[in-house]
Amino acid sequence: MYVTSSATSAYPAPVTGVRAASGVTSADYATRMARFDTLSATVNDTSGRTGEAQRAEAYQALQAMSAGGELAGIDAERRKVLDQATFDSDIGRRAQALGKDFVQTLNTARQAGGPQAALQAAAGRFDSLSSSDQDLLFQTTINVADRTGTKPYADAGAWRANMDAQAKVVGFMKEAGVVGANGALDQKAAQAKAAADPKFATALRLSLRSDNTSAEWTEAVGQFFGRAAPKDQVQLSDAAQQMLDASPAAPTAAAPPATPYREGSITSVRA
Repeated sequence: MYVTSSATSAYPAPVTGVRAASGVTSADYATRMARFDTLSATVNDTSGRTGEAQRAEAYQALQAMSAGGELAGIDAERRKVLDQATFDSDIGRRAQALGKDFVQTLNTARQAGGPQAALQAAAGRFDSLSSSDQDLLFQTTINVADRTGTKPYADAGAWRANMDAQAKVVGFMKEAGVVGANGALDQKAAQAKAAADPKFATALRLSLRSDNTSAEWTEAVGQFFGRAAPKDQVQLSDAAQQMLDASPAAPTAAAPPATPYREGSITSVRA
C-alpha cells in the first residue's frame, strides 16, 4: 500500500505564459481572454478593494486555465500580465513559496520515515501556519482543481480530516507488521492476517480503496477507529486575534473591604 493523496502529490506546476498565436479571432478565444483579463486584474489588484480570499481564488483559476490549455493563443501583452500575476504579485510569490515549502517538508519526511511520517509532517506544517497562509496554501496547492474543474476537497477541514484518517490507516497497517520498509503493503502477509482477523480484514479493505481522498472514505475510517469528542473552540482571523491581543485588559474588581472581627460573631461548637 502506498499512501496516495492530493496532499502528498507533486506540487502543481506554476502558471506559465503561452506563445501568442496570430489571427485567433474565434468567439471562444474572446470569451477565454475576457475571463483571463478579469482574473489577472483581480490577482494584481493591490488597492485593497479586493479581499485576499478572492485574489487567491483568481490565482488558482489562472492556474487551472493554463493547465487546461485555455490560454492557448494568448497575445504578448497578456503574457506579460500573466507573468506579473504568477511571479511578481504578492499573492503569487506567497502562494509559490508556501507550496514549495509544504512539499519540501512532506518529501523530506517521506524519505526519512515513510508515508506515515509524510502525512504527519504535512498536517503539522499546515497547522503551524497562520489562518491566512493556511487558506492560501489550501486554495493554491492542496485543493487545485483538475481539468474538469473538480476540486478534491470541499474545504480545508475536509482535507485535514482526511489526512488524519490516512495516517490512522497507515499506522494501523504498520503496527500490524504488514508494511515493508519502503512503505508498500506486503500483500501475502496482509491476506494471511485478514483471513484470521476480521477487524484487520476491514482495515485492509479500507486501505486498498481507490477513493481514499473522498469524504465517504474519511467517514468510513472515522467509524472504524471511533472518533474523539469534538472540542468547542472559536476560530479567530489573524486580524481579530491581533485586535484582541492589543485591547486593554478588563479592570480587576476591587476586593470588598474586610469586615472587622467582632467578638461573638463566629460561632464555635465544641464536642
